[in-house]
Amino acid sequence: MDELFLGAHLERVTGRRMHVWMGECHVHAGIDPDDLAATRRLHPDAELLVHPECGCTSATLYRLGHRDLQGPSCVVASTEGMVRRAVESPATTFIVATEVGIIHRMNLLAPSKRFLPASEDAVCPYMKRITLERVAAGLERMEPRVSVPQPVADQARRALDRMVAITA
Repeated sequence: MDELFLGAHLERVTGRRMHVWMGECHVHAGIDPDDLAATRRLHPDAELLVHPECGCTSATLYRLGHRDLQGPSCVVASTEGMVRRAVESPATTFIVATEVGIIHRMNLLAPSKRFLPASEDAVCPYMKRITLERVAAGLERMEPRVSVPQPVADQARRALDRMVAITA
């Protein structure tokens, strides 16, 4: 979990103080604000799509707010929100700040648009290990089985139930 950057983003959006764990995803943290700004200078008409778990989110929003970074809109959204925005936006070119695998899906859903990674190095080797074949095999065999103590399972279930309830 990208608690550090996602937590900072949620505090900013909600105005609520949270207990934020000092952890991060090495892929998201590696998307540097200066690299994003350089890509923006090369493509000034591109719309920015930024995942809130990225290390560049806070700096990018700060620079946009102080007009240090010019150009069309910047949308900070979840993975699904980034995909939706790419399809619905009138923009034709996007700079995408998250794991580069999302660009394949964006190209499928909006083939007439151009998607540029904020960082070519934003590749997660762990995500690449998850395939439909492996998911299907895991469901067929029901392995590997993960067990947690009942109190932990109960807390997790409550959190998941709350998330489902607010999205319904």
